[in-house]
Parts: sequence; structure tokens; C-alpha cells
Amino acid sequence: AVVRQVTGAAEASVGGAWKAVRVGDQLLPGSVVRTANNSTVDLFLDQNGPLVRLTENTTLGIDKLNFENTGIDTVIETQLDLKSGRIVGIVKRLSATSKYEVKTPNGVAGIRGTIYSIAADSSVMVVEGQVVVVFVKADGSVVTQVVNAGEKFNPATQRVETMTSEEKRDAEAEANQLRGMVTEAEETEPPPLLFLSPVTGGTK
Repeated sequence: AVVRQVTGAAEASVGGAWKAVRVGDQLLPGSVVRTANNSTVDLFLDQNGPLVRLTENTTLGIDKLNFENTGIDTVIETQLDLKSGRIVGIVKRLSATSKYEVKTPNGVAGIRGTIYSIAADSSVMVVEGQVVVVFVKADGSVVTQVVNAGEKFNPATQRVETMTSEEKRDAEAEANQLRGMVTEAEETEPPPLLFLSPVTGGTK
């Protein structure tokens, strides 16, 4: 995960030592990132995203960022651990064998090609695509709900509801900001290296 933008103050930890986060920092699996009041951090996950934004007062663990190019498609395994606060993300369309999950203290959200917002209380809003929410209630029983575009999962009722016009407007505005960040991040990625064979003259 590459830090693409920091607004305000944020820190990252690997093994317990916290340090300030700066644009360009690379955060490996096992890292934990946290933001302060009125602060955000945008992380570029490339194949495993491409983008996730930590809003203010958010703590996010980066558990897994695996991907494999099979020659037919790219299989990814992304696992994020949302300990507190809220994140917003853009996930490109995934292959059938790929997995993108966001853990929360009360469950897990499975995400397919989607623009989403997830809070640590398991609240979920979906701007585009679909999210499958698995919510563990106080009595230990499990509720599974599918949240589609324009809908939200309300952990208080354990039901899927239609987003209000204000929620939809704010979510779409946030999504548009992230789309701009994705374009900028992709444009600044270094070009692939080509090897010119001195024997055949071919490239690979």
C-alpha cells in the first residue's frame, strides 16, 4: 500500500512503533494506520484495490495484500481490519476466485467491484456494485445481508435500507474525489521495464 495523500496528521505502525505517515511511504501487510481529528489518508493498493481512504479518527490494519497473475486473470486476496472509524474505497471488478474483505469488530464485509463506505460499527453504504455483510449480533447469532448500489446496512436494525437523498449525495461526492485520486495514482505509476535481448532483439 502506497500513501498517496495525507491531510492533517496520521501515523503507521509495524510491530508497535508508531511514526508519522508521509506521501510515498510504502506500508506492507502487518502495518496499522491511524488518523487524527480532521485528518485523512489515501492508500493506493494497485492490484488489490486500487484505492482506500481512511477518514478522521480511523484505525485500519492491513492484513493481506496478495495477488497472482494466472495468465487468464488476476487473482487477488485483500484483507483489511477496520478497528475504528470509517473507510471509503474503490475496488475494480474482481475475478470469481478473488477475495476482498473488510473485517470490523462485529463482522466482515465481502466486497465485489464496488465503491463502498464501511464504518467500524458495521454500517455499510454502497455507491456502486455490491457488498455482502456478515454481522454478528450480541447473542452470537449471525445475520447475512446483501447491500446493493444506493443501499445501506444498518447494524442497529440488521436490515438493508435505501440511502437517504442526503446520504447518497454525500457518498457520491466522496466517490468522485476518490475517482480523481485513482486516476492521478495510476498516471504516476512507473512504466513497466522492458528487457531487450542482445541475441534475438526481442523484448519481454
